[in-house]
Amino acid sequence: MTVGACGEPGGNETASNGSGGGNQAVTTDLAALVQQIGESTAETNTAHLTMIVEAGGNKVETEGDIEFRSDDVAMALAMSLPGQGEVSAVLVDGLMYLDTGKDLEPGKPWLKIDPTADDPMSKSLGGMVEEMRKNADPRATVETLKNAGTLTAEVEAELNGERTTHYTILVDFEKVAAEQDDPELATTLDTLGVKEFPVELWTNGNGLPVRLKMEPPMTDPNTGKPVEAVIQADYTNWGEPVEIDAPPADQVAELPS
Repeated sequence: MTVGACGEPGGNETASNGSGGGNQAVTTDLAALVQQIGESTAETNTAHLTMIVEAGGNKVETEGDIEFRSDDVAMALAMSLPGQGEVSAVLVDGLMYLDTGKDLEPGKPWLKIDPTADDPMSKSLGGMVEEMRKNADPRATVETLKNAGTLTAEVEAELNGERTTHYTILVDFEKVAAEQDDPELATTLDTLGVKEFPVELWTNGNGLPVRLKMEPPMTDPNTGKPVEAVIQADYTNWGEPVEIDAPPADQVAELPS
């Protein structure tokens, strides 16, 4: 999961009423918001995604197409990774395919990562696949927050020239850790001593997500020390055709088990 309230990586927001930042009164139930996101993305299920993840001085930029399927997402993305440059990624049917621009075997530039497989690469990167899926899918985020968050503000605002409703959700970090039964998350909670943090969501007039932003509590995996993190996902071009397919099998390299 992911989101934040200050230091926007990109895009401009203006309160619609021009006085005091808009009406903060909350008229939407969080469960109703979860249902709205599910229904709107079921009806209009494709979009263009731009995502920025900043943590501990590192920055990952991602851009591409996303398709919201009944219980999962499919994505075709171009990623900029620190120290590795540009990487193409396809996430489909729970599998991720990566192309670093170099053939791993003659004529086979793609690497397949299966979170359920036993090969060392899949074991090492399987968690990344799940995190990327969750961070890009606003349905997964709001569903996670349904029992651990409180909707604290609802403001009519203009974002990048579009009229939106801007929601702020205050998340109980202890409840998130308890629900996910994640030992690492529990350790992070003990290390940081953080009780809650805000998540922000902007939706358009059709109830579709426009932006999801978080500043989740995080620790450096190498040092265990707290690091500042911002995750922001922007969604545009809703409903436009996308083509997201796994690469041809004869272009995917075999990994040793």
